[in-house]
Amino acid sequence: MRLRQLEYFLAVWESGSFSAAAALLYVSQPSLSQQIRLLEKELGAVLLERGRHGLALTPAGRVFLPRAQRVLRATEEAAEAVQQVVEGRSGDVHVLTVRSVASGILPPSAVRWHALFPTAVLRVHDFSHRRALEDAVRSGQGDIAVGPRPEPWDGPVESLGYEEMVLVGPTGRDTGSSVGPEELAAADWILYEPEQGMSEIADRIATSLGFTPRAVARTGQVTAALLFAMEGLGVALVPNNVVPGGWVQHTRRIGPGVYREIVAYSRSVPTQLAQRYRDLLVTLELPLTAAGDLPADALRC
Repeated sequence: MRLRQLEYFLAVWESGSFSAAAALLYVSQPSLSQQIRLLEKELGAVLLERGRHGLALTPAGRVFLPRAQRVLRATEEAAEAVQQVVEGRSGDVHVLTVRSVASGILPPSAVRWHALFPTAVLRVHDFSHRRALEDAVRSGQGDIAVGPRPEPWDGPVESLGYEEMVLVGPTGRDTGSSVGPEELAAADWILYEPEQGMSEIADRIATSLGFTPRAVARTGQVTAALLFAMEGLGVALVPNNVVPGGWVQHTRRIGPGVYREIVAYSRSVPTQLAQRYRDLLVTLELPLTAAGDLPADALRC
């Protein structure tokens, strides 16, 4: 049984004749009649009777009619639902990311997305480490990922810019000055647990600048490290975009500047709605630095 046969059957009944239905459907009357006969053969019953007063439904036709109508309505509703997703009028986008990006970079995009597509929901799933994020994308989870550049990667990757890693907390120097290896080695550090991706960045910075951080606390949350630092426990390494505006005076650049590239990527070409979100990220003014604006001697992690 084919949807076209159901459409032909309903067209014949609603128009009142085979000739009128054929004209409405832009098919020949013999072709239309053949499809109705095939439908009746499949069902094992005659659906329509021809008489001097026009067409009439047989008992089998009266049972079949409302069910055929429901099937066609369901297909129309399904097609409309898909179209709404394509146009951004409904549906959802599953965005995978790391926790610091979820709190420091994505909020402006979520606000703009809601303004543009108020009935399309962003579902953000965050991970503590970039490797967990990449594994989730490889396994087919989510529609699009936003996070550090995965290497190597076979799917599409779109660069969004660079976030700067800064030092937060009491260092005894003026805000905006650069922190060198000696001062970094002398400071008390709030470090991260190994399962938190920021721990990897802290290790790279220490190795690059030639110092060993002295830990006074460890945490798995960037927000917790930030709060501990602001309470005076020690210094913490955080992305500059997670620092509240009133706390910027307590941040300092590390060496020549430490930056991490943030990209939007997926395993294959994103779905229509996910592409709309990716395009929004590319055009939106995010709290990131463009590649051309990075200091020439900046450290990249």
